[in-house]
Amino acid sequence: MEQPLKEIFILESDQKFDEAFSLYKTLLKSEPLNFEYWKHYFFFLWSMLEDLDGIFSTLEDEELHKELKKELQYGLDNFEHIAEFNLIAGYTISIFPHEFGDYEELEEVGKNLLKKATEINPQNLIFKMIMLGSYEKPTQKEKLEYEDLKPKVAKLILDQYSEKKGLLNEYFVQVFARK
Repeated sequence: MEQPLKEIFILESDQKFDEAFSLYKTLLKSEPLNFEYWKHYFFFLWSMLEDLDGIFSTLEDEELHKELKKELQYGLDNFEHIAEFNLIAGYTISIFPHEFGDYEELEEVGKNLLKKATEINPQNLIFKMIMLGSYEKPTQKEKLEYEDLKPKVAKLILDQYSEKKGLLNEYFVQVFARK
């Protein structure tokens, strides 16, 4: 992992979110097409809206929404060919579509991004389970497949993410592996 991200992850762990935000902005200004920087920044913005209301003070709520939408569009324009982009953007949109704009329209966008992630990387069990979990009315077969994937994905998440730092990795472990 790159040193600047390590520094940000320490700031995040210490709940120094304003400082983390500034460092993200600096990194992305110097390397705007660095997907690793972008994905952690995008998830950071989403986390500031959903999990940490009031702790992060650099941007007011409305500005934070604008920044999140701007970064989503930037990701769509520059990273749509990356399966992990489609997963992260699709997941965050499908969880809280209202944070990105029109609820119904964006709910569909989120589902399409999750589907695209699995099309780009059909062997990825994490992507597949998250996509299946987003279905409002899954078939019996889809329900069974989802239930079958849950323990496999929990193990994968623990193996791949539990030692990694940062809000994104910690969230994956907390939500999908129930560590």
